Amino acid sequence: MYRPLVTLSGVLFAASLLALGALTGCGHATPISSAASPTATPVVPSVTAEFAIPTSSAGLTALTIGGNSSIWFTEGSADKIGQLETTGVVADYPLPTANAVPDDLVAAPDGNLWFTEFGGNKIGKIDVSGTTIVEYPLPTPGSEPEGIAVGSDGALWFTEAGTSKIGRITTSGAITEYAIPTANADPTSIAPGSDGALWFTEYNGAKIGRITTGGAITEYALAAGSEPTSILTGADGAIWFLEQGSNKIGRLLTNGTGLTETALGVPLGATPTIGAIAQGADNNFYFTDIPGNKIGQYLTNGGTVSEYSIPTSASSPLAIARGSDQRIYFSESAGNKIGQLSYF
Repeated sequence: MYRPLVTLSGVLFAASLLALGALTGCGHATPISSAASPTATPVVPSVTAEFAIPTSSAGLTALTIGGNSSIWFTEGSADKIGQLETTGVVADYPLPTANAVPDDLVAAPDGNLWFTEFGGNKIGKIDVSGTTIVEYPLPTPGSEPEGIAVGSDGALWFTEAGTSKIGRITTSGAITEYAIPTANADPTSIAPGSDGALWFTEYNGAKIGRITTGGAITEYALAAGSEPTSILTGADGAIWFLEQGSNKIGRLLTNGTGLTETALGVPLGATPTIGAIAQGADNNFYFTDIPGNKIGQYLTNGGTVSEYSIPTSASSPLAIARGSDQRIYFSESAGNKIGQLSYF
């Protein structure tokens, strides 16, 4: 899902893991309260907490919110699933498969967290106590599963970057795969749409894809080299995504029309410079600026972009999500921490 880390041969992946040994203090660990909510008076956003991960060189990738309101995350280089509890306590749980390289994860209706194993070629699930982990091998070798999301049918849907397929797994473990029409599409991120379908990014194909729960796929072309990744459904019902090849934020209506793209003002580099996107309770979008070591804010009313520094230097922020307390949480892949940004 987060292309800078899941491409094992990528320059940024290697650089991030080398930097993980140089850790700094964790700052003040403010407990996460689900009672908090944005106020009518906006404040200047800032990073208000950083939570250190107990496993060194963890290789943090994705974040999501579990049914227990904790922040759950994947540790790609440690082969673990982690949990930042609402008390501010961090715990992590080893996976049975060596070199699993867990990538993305999502909370499912069955109460478990489901995750992809990019290296293990499996889909896994873990209960919120962290005591039960089950893994399901994928039928296609080298599928390299990345993004995962819950569909309107209650099943888990995931991208297979290595085989250009979209996969579906029921909560009982039955797996189906659907080939994407574009060869070498390299699907990465996936999210449920407001129309009941699943929407996904084609990193190499430079397209946004749509798949119904019946398996019918439609593709919508973007500019060549746009490298779309990190996709979600906005509060307006439209599909929003990042373009790592052009450092833009894109928006597409669920009928496939109305494409708009806005430059985020982040300089392009030899490796991807923007990582992932999330929408805050204020309806604005927040994204990770990897080399800038900042969290960016894109205002939906006017398109103004601002950025806010992370206290830990060279932390390599990557994944981002909105917590149960409505604050923004992000992974620091080189800083080995989970950061918290408050905007109210």
